[in-house]
Amino acid sequence: MSDFPAHLPEPPYYAVIFPSQRPDGAPDDGYEAMAARMSALAAEQDGYLGQESVRDARGHGITVSYWRDEAAIRAWKANAEHVEARRRGRSEWYLDWAIRVCRVERAYATEPRPDADRGAI
Repeated sequence: MSDFPAHLPEPPYYAVIFPSQRPDGAPDDGYEAMAARMSALAAEQDGYLGQESVRDARGHGITVSYWRDEAAIRAWKANAEHVEARRRGRSEWYLDWAIRVCRVERAYATEPRPDADRGAI
């Protein structure tokens, strides 16, 4: 499991924002395994910096992946397994989705509280 929020270097870097909607009560049909595989595979890519992902009980989700530069994002988009995951997402798993690519110019964060229960997030 990755850190939430992701621990990232100083900007600039890029964020790929992926909001999505799964059907309420949809069968898994390999979705969870593919999502786990994509997270692991992305982490192996040159230029990958981290990821944050959440999904609620109604199927609304958002994943933000962070990348060193646009070349790393293009290489990830071209990865054959990722191409197949996107194809299945469009045809089987998502009702709606979007991709937004942003350059992060500034970032701010707090230091985690020493008494914070990180597992409750």
